[in-house]
Amino acid sequence: MTGDITPARSSSPHARWWAPWADRRPRGPQADDSEASAGALLLDGVREYHGSTAPLVRPIMAELAFEQKPEHLFITCVDSRVVPNTITASGPGDLFINRNVGNLVPRYGSRTPDDSVAATVEYAVDVLDIRTITVCGHSNCGAMAALLAGGREVRHLTSLTRWLRHGLPSLTRFLDAEPSGDAPPLTRLCQINVAQQLDNLLTYPWLRERAEAGDLELIGLFLDLETAVVHVLDRSSGAFVPVPDDAPDEASTNAS
Repeated sequence: MTGDITPARSSSPHARWWAPWADRRPRGPQADDSEASAGALLLDGVREYHGSTAPLVRPIMAELAFEQKPEHLFITCVDSRVVPNTITASGPGDLFINRNVGNLVPRYGSRTPDDSVAATVEYAVDVLDIRTITVCGHSNCGAMAALLAGGREVRHLTSLTRWLRHGLPSLTRFLDAEPSGDAPPLTRLCQINVAQQLDNLLTYPWLRERAEAGDLELIGLFLDLETAVVHVLDRSSGAFVPVPDDAPDEASTNAS
């Protein structure tokens, strides 16, 4: 990230709560500096949080300060456009979140060892007793685009290239699948990747046992960035469908 800031976007007063950076202007010593850094804007946001939001969340934060009791493990991408609490209308203490490049779950016994995601899953299930795991992908994912391009653009990034090997099963599944509908290849890969990561979770014997016993629910979500619509994976058909506005329970049933 550079020190330049994006020109303020126009947004209605009603949108202020979900787009706090849209109309933000730095206060204090840098208030008149048109080249104020992104760091200055971030700290200005902290000041705004202290003045407006902190008093509202202080009671729940005080309650959660010494014990967290989340209901869901939410595995999603590091992409800055994906905001888990916004798209799930959740708040402090609701989601136990793992974010990584491409919302990947390394397969059990992978040749490229990585315990970061598995450690999160183990802690969520065995310590926090979470019984729902969601994998949430999104459109225009850079990690999936890199896989489609054969990794050419990121070969100079050693750690990223090694990490993306965990996405190769998704790419293989994409190449083996018959194209359906008119979705572009990148969108189809992004969606297939979600289904593949759910299958990757089931390669862990202890997790598969719990899922097959009905003690653990797996959910796949896909966020279309352009429309801001969240789709849920119907695992019986392998298709993503919009979450019904009037029947969230039914959508959850179809996803299981």
